[in-house]
Amino acid sequence: MNQIQEFLQYILQSVKFWVIVQPWQTALIVRFGKRVKKVEKGVYFKIPYFDSVYIQESRLRVTPLSMQTLTTKDLKTITLNGSVGYSIESIEDLYKTLYHPETTIANIVMSEISDFIYSKDLDEITPKELQEKVFYMLNTHQYGLRFEYFKITNFAVVRTYRLIQDQSWTDETLRMDESK
Repeated sequence: MNQIQEFLQYILQSVKFWVIVQPWQTALIVRFGKRVKKVEKGVYFKIPYFDSVYIQESRLRVTPLSMQTLTTKDLKTITLNGSVGYSIESIEDLYKTLYHPETTIANIVMSEISDFIYSKDLDEITPKELQEKVFYMLNTHQYGLRFEYFKITNFAVVRTYRLIQDQSWTDETLRMDESK
């Protein structure tokens, strides 16, 4: 029953000749894969099957960063994670340059963090300085995004105890012994 309902919704959406852009959204209407028109809030007519509509929220977005464990220049270990707040400034530039903004932003930020940590001794590193440095570097990138903030949500200087959790070498050894 649910599949039939989804199929009917798909058919009705595909022949719909209008699109509604909310006040907090921006959209691109692409006609015949060639003409691109940026539109703001309102109701717009489209030709089914010939017009593609891409709608994006222009409100603040937050991308959390996964935890990083890094080593300083003096071989101390730091574990940290954070988040980046951004909004879409130019939808045209966004669609021309990035496929998946969240992944790209996370990779850029994590790379900047690691460059900063690797180049300094532990006593030269403060979370505030790291936040300022990364935020400055974010604003040098374009992509049609406006970066609002970068915040470190967790920062710890820790001793690392690495345990071997990959047991594939043991399994391989057992298989070799069994064949004899």
